[in-house]
Amino acid sequence: MTRITRTCPPDIHAPFSNYSHSVSVEGATRLVFCAGQVAADPSGTVLPPDDFAAQTEMVMTNLGKALAAGGATFADVTKVTIYVCNPHDVPKARAILRDWFGDSPPASTLCVLRGLANPNFLLEVEAIAAV
Repeated sequence: MTRITRTCPPDIHAPFSNYSHSVSVEGATRLVFCAGQVAADPSGTVLPPDDFAAQTEMVMTNLGKALAAGGATFADVTKVTIYVCNPHDVPKARAILRDWFGDSPPASTLCVLRGLANPNFLLEVEAIAAV
């Protein structure tokens, strides 16, 4: 049985949002590495760049499907990286951790970039899970 331990050591600053400073895994039989997911539907159509919430919903739905393809769920995620293009979207990106990972916060990195692969992408999220 996989045991995932999420830790925030007392001698490090408190997390700035819902993430763990350290995540350790014991007994996993498989690691699932999910590529960065973006706001594109199954046909490849990209959502317009005017709705961060809609893009987030599609990105995280796509991530959930990628995790499921590897036999994992959001609760199994040990590390997530979130990329955004606008520094003003950082609070919204941090909310992803609370809204989608709840009581199972992964280790997390949040990056603000000048752009992503398509200029309409507002965010991209990649994850690693242990099952």
